[in-house]
Amino acid sequence: MPVREQVFAVDGMAPANQQHPGHRTGGAHPALRRKARAGLEERAARIVSLPKALRLTLARVADDLLDMAMAVIGIRREERTGDALEDLFDPSHLLMLLDGPQRRRAAIAFDPALVGGLIQQETMGRVAALQDSDSRAMTDTDGAICAPLIDALLARAAPMIELPDEQGLIDGYAFGARVNDPRLMVMALEASHYQVLHLTVDLAGGVRQGAIMLCLPEPEAGEEAAPIGAGADEKDVSAAAEPPLGKTVLSLSVVLNVALTRLRMPVRALQALEVGDVLDLETTAFDQCRVQTRGGRALSRGTLGQIDGVRALQLEHASSGVREPRRRKSDRGDLDLPDVAGDGTGTGAAKKIPEAGSVGADDAAPAAFLPALVDTDGAVAALDTLPDMSDLPGFEETEADTLPALEAG
Repeated sequence: MPVREQVFAVDGMAPANQQHPGHRTGGAHPALRRKARAGLEERAARIVSLPKALRLTLARVADDLLDMAMAVIGIRREERTGDALEDLFDPSHLLMLLDGPQRRRAAIAFDPALVGGLIQQETMGRVAALQDSDSRAMTDTDGAICAPLIDALLARAAPMIELPDEQGLIDGYAFGARVNDPRLMVMALEASHYQVLHLTVDLAGGVRQGAIMLCLPEPEAGEEAAPIGAGADEKDVSAAAEPPLGKTVLSLSVVLNVALTRLRMPVRALQALEVGDVLDLETTAFDQCRVQTRGGRALSRGTLGQIDGVRALQLEHASSGVREPRRRKSDRGDLDLPDVAGDGTGTGAAKKIPEAGSVGADDAAPAAFLPALVDTDGAVAALDTLPDMSDLPGFEETEADTLPALEAG
């Protein structure tokens, strides 16, 4: 399979074996050739190519997002066809797909040393030297931690590139998903030709080194990438072609797991159920349906019915007292609480009792708050008719002289 490789210097200069289309090696004076070569090298050093843009952007992104020193110390570039990608992806690396414009897909891979350094910086704020224990299987969490770095790297590097062909290789790509198997990664890449860049990265000033591999598809014949900073008319046309958000949401397919009711039956009856048996739901209206997850956890309640011949579920809004505190008196009508606006005993407002003998007190005012007095005359007269109970033992009349004298002290 054809593989063409180029090695780039750290400063982003063009490879030494690359010649200008109008440069001829023979038939010219050696001094003119040296001057022409020096001019080409100076021009190539000023032009921001794809490798140079990645080198400059990675250092800035690492400093902005992670507060970490990261530098590209080497870049190797090669061209591969779509049939020569089998040995490109290492199963021990973090393999990730990139989603691009026009449904194109690219790939990016981080080696374990780089992933471990990023996680250490994110969690502990520093990068430790590489240990043998750092070798482990990559997870989706690793991809989620590296995704912001990838998106920022691609988004910031694309506008810096001054070569249109190389700008179209990276423009519009973003993190898509992590891939477990290199075979699945190769199957997802469908382009016929790819540009592959291998970046050697230094972390935290030489504490450890990592590697990044970018596999970018080349545009097919007749396919042109949209330039960065397109005009407002093109943006309006693309925005008009996209469906509105409301229409997109309404066209989504949502699966609701609704439990109509709950039945209680013995295990013997449950084991005796057969195909075709009819269960009595013991209800005539589905007004207490429960919306639940696949695992059975309740999410909400509602009423199941029909609207225009289509099944519909009206959800109930369960208000939370914690999230919606009721502080006003008008909000407490349905709480069945006592009236504490008066003296705090729940009996209402206390009535003001005038002081006895106070100046200005109305003596003729009716004392409605006092209880009615009992007639004691008849009760005293009834006491005379009681028996003396002299026939009971211990009730004999005793003279006061027979009582013992009590001594003080």
